[in-house]
Amino acid sequence: MSRDEENLKVGKLIQQVESFFLVVIAILTVIGALKEMYLIGLKRDVGLQDLLLMFLYVEVLGMVAAYITSKQIPITLPIFIAITAIARVAILQKEQDPIAIIYESGAILMLAIAAAVVNFRQSIKPPAPRGSSPDDRAGSSGTMPPA
Repeated sequence: MSRDEENLKVGKLIQQVESFFLVVIAILTVIGALKEMYLIGLKRDVGLQDLLLMFLYVEVLGMVAAYITSKQIPITLPIFIAITAIARVAILQKEQDPIAIIYESGAILMLAIAAAVVNFRQSIKPPAPRGSSPDDRAGSSGTMPPA
């Protein structure tokens, strides 16, 4: 067996393991969302922190679906997940040091700026070098490269 064939087999094995873990992540995310809905039903009350947690579950499922369908993750999805997670933490911590609120707000602001830069970079991107297509540039589609 040649070196190229070995590399191809190893690559396919890694892709299969990756696909397996994506399915596991999706299943566990659905289980977590169902568990959260059950707990909301038991307490017969829905708080903002509950809604943010459900939104996190939806975002994770969306990220898994985006990766499965296109083999790329839009870079803004993890940024939105991080913003939602930080907001949820800030809401859950009832009594906290005021400086912690400033840090959390600053982190959310930085992430929001990063998302805006990623979304608007198409208009400020330098032209592609001669002889290459726009898709040849790293990150040209605003996505993280496939693993």
